Amino acid sequence: MSLTESRLYKFIDAKNGFTLSFLEGQKLIHDLALIHDLKRQGFSYFRDCVLGVQPMISFLKTGEGFGLFVDSEFPYFRLKIETNSHGMMRTLLLPENFEQFPDRITGKARLSKTFPNNPQPYTSIIELADINFGDITNKIMRESYQVNAETFLSDTSDQSVLLLRLPDRNVNKEEKEERPTLKEYWMQIQAKINTIFDKALNDYETIQKEFEALGLEFLGATDVQFKCSCSRERMVAGVASLCMSHSVEEIFENKDDLEAKCDYCKTHYLITKEEVESATKLN
Repeated sequence: MSLTESRLYKFIDAKNGFTLSFLEGQKLIHDLALIHDLKRQGFSYFRDCVLGVQPMISFLKTGEGFGLFVDSEFPYFRLKIETNSHGMMRTLLLPENFEQFPDRITGKARLSKTFPNNPQPYTSIIELADINFGDITNKIMRESYQVNAETFLSDTSDQSVLLLRLPDRNVNKEEKEERPTLKEYWMQIQAKINTIFDKALNDYETIQKEFEALGLEFLGATDVQFKCSCSRERMVAGVASLCMSHSVEEIFENKDDLEAKCDYCKTHYLITKEEVESATKLN
């Protein structure tokens, strides 16, 4: 079966005051599996991280983006996930031979949110002390976005759901509306969502109808795909920047060229000494 482009669907339950973002990520995870040479448990953990973070693009306004950078010291690994409101994302997990699925991690996480026409990103740093990855994303949503939301991952397909409880509409009235909590609402719909997960649906119209059958109203969708911004020009500029602290001869080890690899998409570039020397003169 051919896979259509992955997509994030957004629905609303106006009666109960919830939005539901459904990530159909089968092609995205398939493409990442081809790019990254992660094995066994390492890729399973990588997959869960991507499915847990990517639905958060539903919080972004047009032109915005964010990066989540996790520096775990125990166990040691480095995770980067960068994405934007248009659904373009890139990610990596280092070391490349990472083969663990850690229940808990200790280290630091940094969220960097970018805005259109504003070179200064908003950055927040979270200390990680014996915490699982799901708690990281939920903590970011609570503290950075200040929303009552949580992500739920499928055990059977490369899909996930982000539930957001909307603020009360009559907070200034003496009688508050009776609505389920986020936990209560998830308990109500969990079995139905798991049934959708089990079907591993990939067709756009079918997915929309499945959620509309639950009483949800479709708000819109965004295609999600891996997109790396690397290029030969950027790679040459990166090597040339090393000339500020090292000589060209040291960098090339007396050779006429060297091979550079993008950590995100694994594209190899053959960079010549002549190219770097020309770029250095321009700078």
